[in-house]
Amino acid sequence: MTDSTRRKFVTYLGAGAVAVPVSALIGTLPSHAAELVDPASDQAVALQYTAETEMEGKNCSTCTLYQGGEASGMCPLFAGKEVAANAWCSAYTPKA
Repeated sequence: MTDSTRRKFVTYLGAGAVAVPVSALIGTLPSHAAELVDPASDQAVALQYTAETEMEGKNCSTCTLYQGGEASGMCPLFAGKEVAANAWCSAYTPKA
């Protein structure tokens, strides 16, 4: 094997060693477009979740559990689902 061939081989080997774990990780990342909570689901009913609250200033976007943006975001009470920013549930805890 010549020096240049050996260098190419080692370079490809290193690139392959990095590509495999990265591609495995990408498959486990959460999607940015998670489903919204179904108000009729058992968890939502138990927490009296409503997708659109009438209480001004008391909604998911002002709750300490809310982890999201202006329209929707994640809540640890509804694993894998997003809640609407203007929604509300009985676990509401205002941000300090």
